Amino acid sequence: GFIMSMYALLRSSQTPPSEEQIEECLGGNLCRCTGYRPILDAFRVFAKTDDALYTNISLARLPGGQFVCPSSGKPCSCGSEVLSDSDITKEITCGNRYTPVSYSEVDGSSYSEKELIFPPELLLRKLTRLKLSGFGGLKWYRPLRIQHVLDLKSIYPDAKLVVGNTEVGIEMKLKRIQYKVLVSVSHVPELNALNVNDDGLEIGSAVRLTELLNALKKVVTECASHKTSSCRALIEQIKWFAGKQIRNAASVGGNICTASPISDLNPLWMAAGASFQIINCRGKTRTIAAKNFFLGYRKVDMESNEILLSILLPWNRPFEYVKEFKQAHRREDDIAIVNAGMRVSLKESGGKWEVSDASIVYGGVAPVSLSASKTESFLMGKSWDQDLLQGAVRVLEQDILLQENSPGGM
Repeated sequence: GFIMSMYALLRSSQTPPSEEQIEECLGGNLCRCTGYRPILDAFRVFAKTDDALYTNISLARLPGGQFVCPSSGKPCSCGSEVLSDSDITKEITCGNRYTPVSYSEVDGSSYSEKELIFPPELLLRKLTRLKLSGFGGLKWYRPLRIQHVLDLKSIYPDAKLVVGNTEVGIEMKLKRIQYKVLVSVSHVPELNALNVNDDGLEIGSAVRLTELLNALKKVVTECASHKTSSCRALIEQIKWFAGKQIRNAASVGGNICTASPISDLNPLWMAAGASFQIINCRGKTRTIAAKNFFLGYRKVDMESNEILLSILLPWNRPFEYVKEFKQAHRREDDIAIVNAGMRVSLKESGGKWEVSDASIVYGGVAPVSLSASKTESFLMGKSWDQDLLQGAVRVLEQDILLQENSPGGM
């Protein structure tokens, strides 16, 4: 698993990856025996490094002529070897021992090495609608247009929509839940749209989390800083969402409609003032605020003849700030004990900054993502200082009541 993750990174990178990219690509690989350190140390030979660190000038020497390797900080002989053969002296440096795995364009026409590439004929193959039948009357559909999806929903109201199958697959395999009709919406263009407009960022419900992350990073670099506070909070939260393999497959809409009380993203959608566009089988759409969408444990405000079409993440106003929070047992690839999305708008009044609007939402403390309404009301109109923080913490105890027998004992 580790080797395949590393191989995928090297094969898809046009330049040698950084150490941070290597660590990120292994975030979804869990090891309970060998441990990460020796594996990471081994893979660092592929990383982009400063060659000057491995020259005689910069390498620290220990008594006896040994070098201190800048990669591990331990004595090593890889920095420089002097081979004497008569008057010939040859130096071997770390940087010259390894060459990055080459990158090839998709078509593969000029590719001459033995490394395997994804079959170009499969990439060029024209997509078609699919209908498959399985054991026990199971039906699986792959529509290519939104109207086909709505038609299937009309015929099969209880049909389950899937993209990456990261949630439904677990339910069917481990929880023994049976879904008779599955509809894969991963190739429906209308559900994969990502558009920047005057109101904010419009995100199709089938957009993968990795695609969303890349789009958010692009928006942050191109738009005014004050408009993208919500985008930066989402970037930081998605970074710790499961592992890279899951983010590559899982969709935004799937995470929303699962309505998990410990979803990392739902508190942020709610706090940021996002809205969801719902479409029914007749093509009629309606918009609902994220704060009003979650009704109970894994229950949302959506009828059996409706699907989630898109999410609108609005731009932030000047002096409006959004922050994310997640506490888990492990930093990477772990579910949250508690998470949160927080937004505050400030205005200047009499030389001080006052709270003009606030939204605070917690996950992991109730059957649904919970708005701290009393705390939000307490913050309104007050000066933004340490005294306000202490007062808000006391009020928060009235908003969030955890029983002694709360799941997880946290």
